[in-house]
Amino acid sequence: MSAALLIFAGTAKAGAVTTDPAENPGVVKNVESNAPAVQARGKKVFVNLLNLDGEAVTVKVLDDENRLLYLKNFKEGPVVEKAFNFEDAYEGTYSVIVKDGEATYTASVEVSR
Repeated sequence: MSAALLIFAGTAKAGAVTTDPAENPGVVKNVESNAPAVQARGKKVFVNLLNLDGEAVTVKVLDDENRLLYLKNFKEGPVVEKAFNFEDAYEGTYSVIVKDGEATYTASVEVSR
């Protein structure tokens, strides 16, 4: 049997706050930085997140019935890396969810045979 794979990925922007005295002293603006990468390649999903602030990062995998298949809290180190392989997965939709403070990033993979 061959498997068709549809990939839906979405990300939210992570931001850092900075001041730029050249533009307008004292004005605070949002600057996108350290945005995580949740990439789907074929039947695999890769999570790469630069976590310089040291906050706990949670990575979960859920199936289409909202059952928790994987859960890990990353607390150590500035880099969060994880790969998920759905090549031998049962039919259905799988969601990889990364929560970094207020930001949440997701990638969904649909496996059909």
